[in-house]
Amino acid sequence: MSELREPMGQGTPGGSRVSLRADTTFVLAGVFLLLALSSCAYYNTFYLAKRYYDRAAGGAPYVLEKADVASATNFGKSIDYSKKLLALHPRSKWVDDAYLLWARALMGREDPTQTMNMLRDFAARYPQSPLKDEALFYLGVGGRKARKYADARSALEEFLSRQPKHELAPYAYMELARVLVAIERPGEGTEAVTRMLERFPGHKERDRALNLRAEALLAAGDHARARTDYQQLGTRAQSDEERFTLLLKEADCLERGRLYADELALLRDAISHEQEPQRQTAAAPTTTPGTPPQGAVPQVTQNVPLTGSPERWGKLILRIGTVHTLESRKDDALAAYRRVLDGFPQSVLAAEAQYRVAYTLETVADDLDRAREEYGRVSKLSATSPFSVQASQRLVNLDRLAQFRTGGGTDSLEKKAEAGFMLAELYLFQSEKPDRALEEYQKIVETFPGTPYAGKALNAQAWVLRRKLDRATEADSLLWAVVHGYPKTEAQIHARDYLEALGHFVADSLIQPPDAPPPPPPDTLRLTPPPAVTDSLGPRRPVVMSADSLMRIPFIRAGDTVPTPSVPRPGLEDRRPPTPPDSTRVPAPVDTARTQTPTPPAAPDTTRKREEP
Repeated sequence: MSELREPMGQGTPGGSRVSLRADTTFVLAGVFLLLALSSCAYYNTFYLAKRYYDRAAGGAPYVLEKADVASATNFGKSIDYSKKLLALHPRSKWVDDAYLLWARALMGREDPTQTMNMLRDFAARYPQSPLKDEALFYLGVGGRKARKYADARSALEEFLSRQPKHELAPYAYMELARVLVAIERPGEGTEAVTRMLERFPGHKERDRALNLRAEALLAAGDHARARTDYQQLGTRAQSDEERFTLLLKEADCLERGRLYADELALLRDAISHEQEPQRQTAAAPTTTPGTPPQGAVPQVTQNVPLTGSPERWGKLILRIGTVHTLESRKDDALAAYRRVLDGFPQSVLAAEAQYRVAYTLETVADDLDRAREEYGRVSKLSATSPFSVQASQRLVNLDRLAQFRTGGGTDSLEKKAEAGFMLAELYLFQSEKPDRALEEYQKIVETFPGTPYAGKALNAQAWVLRRKLDRATEADSLLWAVVHGYPKTEAQIHARDYLEALGHFVADSLIQPPDAPPPPPPDTLRLTPPPAVTDSLGPRRPVVMSADSLMRIPFIRAGDTVPTPSVPRPGLEDRRPPTPPDSTRVPAPVDTARTQTPTPPAAPDTTRKREEP
């Protein structure tokens, strides 16, 4: 019986070793299971963070344009899961992925500055991470979105030098092109996009790159090549609206190249394929007093909704009117705008048409009074239109111009000169009519000959001739005329600086700087400091007068002393320690007369004992 109660395996050779091996296997299996569960936990956390990020970015590496509300919500969830992984599993192999994903999601939530702050030290934080180059790329994207273009350019160029064949390289070329265009180097931006199109011809973002290159070419002044890119995009347009937008961009290229006849032909061909809005008319009631007689029925215009072909028709008519305005055909331009006003009353298109009516009267007809009236009607048609804001701004400028023109008094000369400069700048920067701006500057020269205003106007003429009209020789002649003919003026100094920036040598003997302003009267500069006074609190330092305090002293004669104020004032420095609260000493009153030396405080009464608190 004892043999039956003997444990199994006992008495058999190796039985205990078999049992020990089984126990060890069981323990190891448990450990591996726990590790697997832990690994699954942090992997699942990162998986959720990545899934929400991809959902927000639409499968792209980052938001290429601007995130909507739903995308911002998903980016927030991605950030939460990334933070959770970093907090609960700091030794996970996914920590660098989670940290980078967190920074990318911040950029999706329109916080690129914080993205840059996180990624600047990514390589130092994770020196062994294979994601260091990707972090460099997103640092560049964040810099571009934060408008820190120097940092963005440096990061993107370094990324491309390290990883020219990386899957993010096409995006790096496009981001670099955006940076170069933003810092006014559109030619280099065009080269960056062209390299992307040549090295990655079948990339899914090819159309976006073509659009970006066309914008860079247009900014660089290469209108013909820009139009070619827009035409190529138009052949692959997926909808009528997309095709129409690209056609308007073609018109922009022709307009920037001042090929107005070609632009007008393009617009007229396009409008032949669109539908003019149908207007319904109804008879107005004739029972109220003052109505027209029988047979003369007024027409009530009712507009169709601004969608589809009628809306495109209205936009094309507006562009046709703009071409007439640029070619100074006032009547044709106004007729085109009136058609839009009649066809689309109380709409965004009507507000734009009304704005362009006023703009034509201002820039082509030079009828500033009527232009002010027409600008005032824009907001009544559509208060939400951006043209309402522009109309308000131009109305303010015209009101100010009218005020200067009618100004009088002792400063009327300065006001008239300022009005002339304002009108010239309106033509130059807002109306884009450099020829008219030159005429206005010439009027200033003729009205104020030999004055600093004339020199300033000549400098402005030189700037317009060189920058807007490519007439560099005439521009330099005007600058030399200012150097020789307007000594002791700021205009001469500026003309000298312009010429030297262009590589010309201007002798110092020709330059006479403006006279320095006269110094203030000498009696306001010599101040005798008050004598040092000793009281129970120790020696008092002389009062220190600041430049600000000198401006507040009414008048001090030479040899006068400055009274010491009893209370501190701005601009005076009194470093005497405050009187202890338990002191019973009362200082003597100070004589504030400017012509007498202030009486020092009375000596303390040493016979009186200080009261105990």
